[in-house]
Amino acid sequence: MVFRLTLSYRGTSYAGWQRQNNATTVQQVVERALSDLLSQPVHVVGASRTDAGVHARGQVAHLELPIDFPARGLVHGANQRLPEDIRVMAAERMREGFHARKHAAFKLYRYRFVQGPVLSPLDALFVVHLPGVVDLAAMRLAAEHLVGEHDFTAFALSGGSHTQPVRRIDEAGWRRDSGALEFRVVGNGFLRGMVRSIVGTLLEVGRGQRSIDDIQRLLDGRPRSEAGPTAPARGLTLERVGYPPEWRPLTEQEGL
Repeated sequence: MVFRLTLSYRGTSYAGWQRQNNATTVQQVVERALSDLLSQPVHVVGASRTDAGVHARGQVAHLELPIDFPARGLVHGANQRLPEDIRVMAAERMREGFHARKHAAFKLYRYRFVQGPVLSPLDALFVVHLPGVVDLAAMRLAAEHLVGEHDFTAFALSGGSHTQPVRRIDEAGWRRDSGALEFRVVGNGFLRGMVRSIVGTLLEVGRGQRSIDDIQRLLDGRPRSEAGPTAPARGLTLERVGYPPEWRPLTEQEGL
C-alpha cells in the first residue's frame, strides 16, 4: 500500500529535508516517528530536498507499507511522536507506483521580506528584513526572464544536480502581501539553493547593482560566481507540490 503524506515544518532546526549522516534532517525525524508507530523500519521519499533552514507548508512524501493502515491513524499517530515543528497534515492512499518526486508536476516556493524599519521577533523565523528602497518594477521585469526552460547553473550551489541544470519555470514574480514583499516561483524542479540565489540576484537588480537584461545572460549556463548572493534560508517556504490528474488519491478517484 502506497501513501502520500503532506507535511508542514519549520526548517530552522534542521539541515534540510534529505537524510544526512552528520546532521538532523526532517526526513530522518519523520522516518523515526513512523517507524515507532508502525513497529517496523519506514523509508519516506520527499518531493523536494529543501535546504537547511528552509520551511515547508506543503511538502509531499510517499511511503510504501506491506499491509494497509488507516490514513487517519498515520496522521495522528505520527504527530504524537513528532516534535512540534514538524506535522503530518494529511495522509492519502495512492495507487501502486506513485512517487512523490518523480511524478510531481510543479513546485511552488515563496520568499518573503519585510521592509519596515524594524523586524518583529515574531516574524524573524520566516521573513528577512529588507532595509532601504528597492526598484520593485525593475525586479518584476527581471523575473520575467526566468520563465521558460533554461540552464540555471549560475544559480545552483555546489552539491546539487549540476549534471542536469536545465529546469522549467512556469511563473516567477513579485507582489506585496500584507505589508511584506513576496517572490513566488513555480517550476518543475529546482537545483540546490536555486530559489535563494535567484532572489539574491534579483535584489541586486532592485538596488541598481545589476541590469534587468543581465538575468537573461545568466540563464545560459554561466558559472555561479557571476550571479548574486544567496538569500538567507529562513525567508523561503515550499508552499505546494502539484501532481497530474492521473495521480489523484484513490479516495478522489473512487468518489468516496
